[in-house]
Amino acid sequence: MMYAEFNELIVGGIQQGQRRKVVVNLEKVITFKAVPHDGGTVLETRRGDLHVEETYDQVKALFNNKNGAAPVLLAVDTWIENISIPVIENE
Repeated sequence: MMYAEFNELIVGGIQQGQRRKVVVNLEKVITFKAVPHDGGTVLETRRGDLHVEETYDQVKALFNNKNGAAPVLLAVDTWIENISIPVIENE
């Protein structure tokens, strides 16, 4: 299992507009897509969608990072700077 820390944007309810850090099991993410109005990304899981501050390109690079031994937790600061070995081809 591989976990990564994201900055979640709360989009509904009383706390709407606030931010909080969340840890996500990357194996549980079904798909992700860019959000044009705020520059963030939506991570789709079986339990619902997460709106995160990180850009689509940052999230795509994280999923492309396949270096063999998966760490227990990738903090935002570490995975943004240490991205290698892309899997998805850019067209």
